[in-house]
This record gives sequence, C-alpha cells and structure tokens, in this order.
Amino acid sequence: MKRAILVLTLLTVAVTLPPLYSQWSESRRIKQIQEMKQQARTVFGDRLETVLSKLENGEPPSVVILYTGGTQSHLEPCGCYQEQSGGLPRRAYAVEQIRKRGFPTLLVDAGNIFDGKAEIDAKRCKVNLKAMSIMGYDAVALSESDLAYDEAYLSRQRAVATFPFLAPDAVHNDFTQPLVIEQAGQHTIAFVADAAYDKAVSQANVVVALADPRGSEHIDVVIRPDEIEATESEDGTLYIGCPSEGKTLGVLALWIDVDGKLARYNAAQLALTGEVSESEPIRQLLTDFYQSTAAENSTQGAVLFTEQLLEQQQENGYTSATACQRCHEQEYLQWSATRHAFAYQTLQKKERYFNAGCVSCHTTGFGYPTGFQIGEQNTALEGVQCETCHGPGKQHVGNPKKSNIRRGADTSLCLQCHDTKHSPGFDEVVALHTKDVDHSRQPMNLEELLTARTARMGKPTLELFVMSYCPFGVQAEEKIIPIVKKFGDKIDFKLQFIADEKEESSAQDITPFTSLHGYPEVAENIRQLLIAQEYPDRYLDYILCRGKKLDKSWEDCAQRLGIDVAKIQELFDSPEAEQLFRENIKRAAELGVRASPTIFVDGHKFRATQLLRASGTPCQ
Repeated sequence: MKRAILVLTLLTVAVTLPPLYSQWSESRRIKQIQEMKQQARTVFGDRLETVLSKLENGEPPSVVILYTGGTQSHLEPCGCYQEQSGGLPRRAYAVEQIRKRGFPTLLVDAGNIFDGKAEIDAKRCKVNLKAMSIMGYDAVALSESDLAYDEAYLSRQRAVATFPFLAPDAVHNDFTQPLVIEQAGQHTIAFVADAAYDKAVSQANVVVALADPRGSEHIDVVIRPDEIEATESEDGTLYIGCPSEGKTLGVLALWIDVDGKLARYNAAQLALTGEVSESEPIRQLLTDFYQSTAAENSTQGAVLFTEQLLEQQQENGYTSATACQRCHEQEYLQWSATRHAFAYQTLQKKERYFNAGCVSCHTTGFGYPTGFQIGEQNTALEGVQCETCHGPGKQHVGNPKKSNIRRGADTSLCLQCHDTKHSPGFDEVVALHTKDVDHSRQPMNLEELLTARTARMGKPTLELFVMSYCPFGVQAEEKIIPIVKKFGDKIDFKLQFIADEKEESSAQDITPFTSLHGYPEVAENIRQLLIAQEYPDRYLDYILCRGKKLDKSWEDCAQRLGIDVAKIQELFDSPEAEQLFRENIKRAAELGVRASPTIFVDGHKFRATQLLRASGTPCQ
C-alpha cells in the first residue's frame, strides 16, 4: 500500500511539475525583461501632480514662468515605448492645468525652434508654431541656428505665430524685437534676447534672458535652449536649461519681495509622459497635419538589411507571410498573434503611418521595389512579417532550399530596429526575447491576445463577422461573448454581419438584402442590431439565447430578457432599420469578408479555429 501511494505521488509530481516549472520559467523571463528595460527607460522630470502640489503648498509664488527650448519643432515622441516623454498635446494640457491654479503665469521658449530644410520640415515647424499660438506663448527667442534660415523662410513662419519673436537689435527688425515686457500680477517681468538690458532693468522687477546672451549683467535668469544643470553664478544670475525635443515642460516659480527684488526660486522639469492627458485641440491639429502629409514623406527613411545577401539579389523579392503560410502553417499561426504581426496597426493608432522612418521598422521590405509602399491600398506586407527576419522569399517560394532563405537566428538584425533610441534596454535582453519569436510555441488564443493587446495598446478593437443562422458562427458567439463580458469596456467589441444588397429590387421583394440563409437570417441580423442599439446591456445575452433557439420565435428570448418586443418590431418596420443594416454590412464588403465566423483584432484577420480553439465549417 505504501509503495502504491509513493508511486502515485511520484507520478503526480512527474505530471504536474513540468507545466508548473514552465509557467515559473516564463514568468521569470518576462519579469527579467521588464526590469532590465525599465532600468534603461528612466524618466527625467517630475510628475504633474508633484509639480502642482509643490506650487499649491506654502506661500504662493509671485509668478510662474513655464518654458521650453531646443524643441526643433518636435511634435511628439514616436510612441515606441510607454515611458517616452514629450509631445505638444501633453504640454498644452500641463500648461492649462497650471494656469487653472490661478498663479500669474507666463509661457516662453528659449529658441532652437526650427529644424530641417525640406518642405515637409517647414510645414512641421508651422504646425508647431500654430500649437504654441493656441497655448498662448508670450515670447519665443530665435537662436543663432534659427536666424541662420533665410528671410523668406522666417517670414513664412512668422506669419503663423501670434506671439513676438525675440532677437538682438538690428536683426530682422521687420518681425523681431529685442524686448518683451509682461505684467504678472503685481510684478513686471522683462524677457530679453541679447540687448536692451538697461531698458529692461528700468521697467521690470525681474529680467529674464532667453537663448544665450553675450553678457549677464543685470540679468536675474537665463533660460538656455540646451540641457544644463540649474546653477547660480557668483553675481546671482540663475542659469537653467531645457531637455531637447520638448521632452519636458520647464516650471520656474519665482518669489519677489516687497522691494521688487527676486528673493528665491524653485526650478523643476515636468515630465510629459503618458500619465499626462492631452489637449484635444492640439491633438486634432496634429491629426490634421499627419493626414494631410501622409503621402509626402514616402521616399525617405532607413532601408533595412542592405548589407544582407538576399536583399542585394536583384532577382529576389518580397512575397508576404501568406506565401510562407502554405508550407509553414504552425509558424504562421504563432506569428500572427504576436506584436510583430500588429506592428503596422500600432503605427495607425499612433498616427505614424506616413512617417518613413517609422514605417521601415513596422512593415516588411520598405524601400525595396517589391516591399511595402506608403499609401498602397490592401497591401499584404503590413507588419513585421517572416521576410523581415528571413529575407525576401521569392526564390525560396519558387524553389524551397535552405540556401535561399535566412535562418533568422542572427539577433544583430533585431537591433537595427530595436536600437537605443526606440527600444532602450533591448540590447541587454535580446537573448531573452528570442523565445517570443519561437514559432514552435502554441499560438495565442483570443483571451491571451486581448490581454496582450490591452497591456500594450490600451483598448483593442474586436470585430466578429457572422451570419446569425450559421452554426459555426453561433458556436463562435458562444465562445466569444463570455470573453467580451470579461474584458468589458477594456475592449471595443463590434458585431458585424455578412450579407449583400441587391443591385435592383422589385416591389415583390420582401427585403433589398440577401443572405446565405435567406430572409429569416436577414430579419434576425437586423433585430440583433436593433437590440444592440436599444438594449446595449442585454443584447449579448439575447444573442446567446437566440443561438440555441433559431427554430423558434425570437420573441421568447426577448421577453425573457425584458426586451420590449413591440418596440423592436416597430423599429424593425422603419426605414431606419434598413439603413442601420446597410451601414453595418459595408464593413464586411470593404474587407472582403465572406466567411462566417471571421475575427478581426485591431484590423488584423484571424480564423475562428485559431483564436477560439474551435472546429467547424464556415458559412460562405
């Protein structure tokens, strides 16, 4: 008996230990990656709440000077990782929050504001000035690098700005001035470029020089457009600087005594990370710019792997992951739910789909004749596909040999995109990341995929395309709806139907729509849309109930769930119901979806058999 118990115990341990060890090992790997990357992604600056708390506690400052510099019209960070700081929409929101506290507040820029000679750069700089005008900047200094641009360029930029440009005397007198004097509460603050100090001293309590003045006599504060430590000189002048590319918002609180002299100060940098909300008008301004310039920057940017043999072969070309799928089904399925597969959708969400510098690392073959092209419709080369790691596969698809494809084991290829700027810390954990591209691993199911997407992208979109009378479609709904309920408002779930509208309909037609299972299916599709519209908290339960009773009246499920049958019927007979259905089925037509069920996550197509671990025959 004891031997039997021992054998049973050993067998139990032998069965349970490997999965438990595998789970522990995977958890440890992910934790190591997160910790090492976090160490490399330090955030410079204080949180908005911390800055506001310091301003509000204790004696209120006499004036708060918010400042930027060295931005080079950088609109916002690329968004490659969550800790990135900066961006005009966040800056505008932070400025608004500080102003709401009621402190006398001034907003200035210390220069190095322009960047680039191309027309796209000039447009970007103009967008930056428009955003700064909306924020209400009080003055912007032009540095030597800014003034190096020709007169025509500077005149075009000046026409956009609603604030004064500061520059030394006799420099572009038609649109610059050496001095700006602002009233802040009971005190007068003078902002100077490089001259007019005597005039400033005679009129102001505090003199602030923007950019890099040649002399500091009688100047209380110097704000430079480069990054320096806050220091105080022997003559009492405070020198402060600005991190590049608008990564932070400088906050300088000044306390002025009864004699009108600067008594003390507090200088801080406010971190503009994802914790800071965005100004909607500024976000819209950037969105309009991105959309208007989507096709203008399509030929620039890094071309990857030019030193690799396969990329150099003129007779070779890119064929897309679907060509690889024919022979490598398991590898394709594992890849299809990874971040690499969604890389282009990431650009779309972050509005970087027009930027060649971003597109090169988020698509396949960009810069090569057969690779991804910006602006091309229905391209099969979105995302980081098989050929990014394994090389263009035209020759391999035509004649599969080990000699005409890369193994993909060279991690140095990864570092061409995952560099220190876009993926700080990646080089230290690249060996740990190789498991993420191990194609022998079990592909993610729907719940795992949504968990990964919510952690990375915020709120993913899940679309289910079905025909309401399709048995496999009903089976898919039974598996998906509990998952949708579990995630709740963390995901955006959309139920889409597959049907067609007749080109011509006669008076004898019951409906202008056609569906695989006839008019009963069209009617049920429309009812489900109406119930979703009128009873958003009950329509998922109605779909589950209805799927089990398609041979009975729909009214039974509706009444059980407290849905007003008469109300739905009245809506069903209205022209609005027909239009609602017409709008819904457009999505399937646009995507070419004909099979029920079909699943899209963030615009990426999946088979139901893969994500739901289900078997069945699609209706099409």
